[in-house]
Amino acid sequence: MNILTEITAAVSLIFVGCVAKSDTPDYAERIDKIVSIAREYTGFNGTVLVANPNGVFYEKSFGFADKENTVALTPEYRFSPGSIDKEFTTAALILLKERGKISYSDKLSKYLPGLPTWAETVTIEHILTHTSGLPDIRYGRNLTTAAAIKQIMAVDKLDFTPGEGFAYGNLHSVLRAMIIEKVSGQPQDVFIKENIFTPAGMSTAFSKTDVDAQSPKVAFGEVNMAVAGIDQYVTPRDLYNWLTALWAGDIISKESLEIATKPHTLAGNPNRAYFDFGWFTTNEDGSISEIQHDGTHPSHFALQSVNFDTGLVIILLSSDGNKATLASLKQAITTLANKPSVQTPVAWWLTRESKQRGVAATLETLQEMIKSGERQIPDEAVLNAMGYGLSGMEMISDALAVMKLNLEFYPNSANAHDSYADILLNAEKYSEAKRIAGRGVVVAKDAGNDFLIKSMTGYLEKIKATEQK
Repeated sequence: MNILTEITAAVSLIFVGCVAKSDTPDYAERIDKIVSIAREYTGFNGTVLVANPNGVFYEKSFGFADKENTVALTPEYRFSPGSIDKEFTTAALILLKERGKISYSDKLSKYLPGLPTWAETVTIEHILTHTSGLPDIRYGRNLTTAAAIKQIMAVDKLDFTPGEGFAYGNLHSVLRAMIIEKVSGQPQDVFIKENIFTPAGMSTAFSKTDVDAQSPKVAFGEVNMAVAGIDQYVTPRDLYNWLTALWAGDIISKESLEIATKPHTLAGNPNRAYFDFGWFTTNEDGSISEIQHDGTHPSHFALQSVNFDTGLVIILLSSDGNKATLASLKQAITTLANKPSVQTPVAWWLTRESKQRGVAATLETLQEMIKSGERQIPDEAVLNAMGYGLSGMEMISDALAVMKLNLEFYPNSANAHDSYADILLNAEKYSEAKRIAGRGVVVAKDAGNDFLIKSMTGYLEKIKATEQK
């Protein structure tokens, strides 16, 4: 069954109104409890929206709209959805393609002749798929479209031949906006409002075009910028309406969605959508189970998820400086659809206990709780994220302790080997890194994971070069 067929079936499941597992009278109460726990344990400051085929049944804000904690946050406050707003510039270019105004194979130089010579080799498809070879944007306060275009003009050489590599970057969004304006003859924000926001029912969404303009009802945490294709603001309800319209085929055709959501073979992740619509997971029969997208800009965080099997739609927007909370909160909300008891997720428990008692004592307690049956072994991804988080804070010994425990819990995981070896290598513990990476290559080969084979082989080559000095 192809992706197009799956999308059609998914739309029927999610937005037509079939019976969902989430359609239980106390599910909203359990969601409210878990979000309250997130507020208590992680300082979650944001808005949560959850819907099933019957519509939105939970929408609530927690915390404050201002940094001084004097104005209560409500669902009417807007956030920047970060990378999720790439869906809007993507859809705009798809619309222009459907209308016969552009072709994905068109070179940028056809529409933007003033760009450097590399524009003669970069196509619209390349900027839709992050395969152009362009570097990422350099952010800063009060960044404008004009300043971003100067960065584009300053690129004299691409990092790789277009279409032969992948490098995610926001200069692609600026170029998309430039093409939208050139081809449509309208400012990009006007085109997106008329062709995306209004048809989708995104009545409170807007594009910021002036760094000096006061943004109405925007939650704290934004950095003042106004860059075309990047600085857009939405409420959770806006995103819900967008997802409803998008997957119903009301904005772009299902045929276009089929192209946009095929696997991105150059991205190093076969579950990444070809265009900027996030990541998908599949069922055993190959059908699409879920599409998820997240974003950061730079203290606003966003996550949206559409589960095609259950009809559950989850949208999370926050401004508390802790993006990791969104992934664990989304997972907790999903689990509670079929689970009557509400338990504090281990990631939140680990975070708070580590701050209060230290990492070593917390890990020891965790192991004791697992032995007693009080807690289950945490997901590999939870400990992996914790380890990298500690490493980022230069708490290397604690990071290594977490990664070591993760490998003990998941000895057959190539990713656990890779992450542990990575931190060991950064800590210049070459002998142990060599042992873990060497064993990890074997595990990765058994799993047929070429990406991690290459990653850990790279670690071994670095270690060998160090030994030879």
